[in-house]
Amino acid sequence: MAFITASKSKRFYLLTVAVMLAVLAYQIAREDTLLYPDQRLQAVLDATPLPLANDPLMQQAAAELARAQKTLDAPTVNAPIANVPAQVASPVSGTVAPDAWTLADSGQATPSMTLPESVSVYEPVSVDMENPNYPEPGQQLGLTLPGGERLQVNVESSSTNPNGDYSWRGHLDGHGDEYPVVMTYGGNSVFATITTPNGSYTLESVNGSGWVYKNPSEFELSQLGKNDYLEVPHLHDQE
Repeated sequence: MAFITASKSKRFYLLTVAVMLAVLAYQIAREDTLLYPDQRLQAVLDATPLPLANDPLMQQAAAELARAQKTLDAPTVNAPIANVPAQVASPVSGTVAPDAWTLADSGQATPSMTLPESVSVYEPVSVDMENPNYPEPGQQLGLTLPGGERLQVNVESSSTNPNGDYSWRGHLDGHGDEYPVVMTYGGNSVFATITTPNGSYTLESVNGSGWVYKNPSEFELSQLGKNDYLEVPHLHDQE
């Protein structure tokens, strides 16, 4: 009776050990499945290449992705910002119109020409006679009036007279054809008439030195003792 009991206990012990070993083997297999799925998947992928692996578009995409990843992985360097000078905006026209004449410097001699008696608004001027500015139709010129007011004129026509004088005609920019301007270059003298919304002006110069002045109004000319005309200067010396 005691032998039978011992035999049963031994079989029960062996059965328990076998069950424990089976459970342990299952746990080991299950942990291997849970912990290393990517490795087994990589092995499957290596063994069975994808059908698109040799596609040129896929290869180019992979190369671009690798280049982008390399850029992201590179260390960031804070490069100094270059000191770029600010650009000054240009005028709408793109260029500055050249001057038909310039106001004379304070150190220059007073022009030898005599101003009309009725003139009260004037400035001495200098005209470049060595390299005179002969504009062509379509160009613009700058005109400086007494007090420093600067206007622009659109040159519309030009001509050379039989005696060699060069003349151009135009109108003030921005006013249509309301305010005409005429300028004539002689052998050693220049004469111009300029009409503006504030009245008319005259320029006279000899040998590059002269005046730009505002013409007296009709009221000023009609005053007692005032002449009702302006003398037109000769553009050439009498021979």
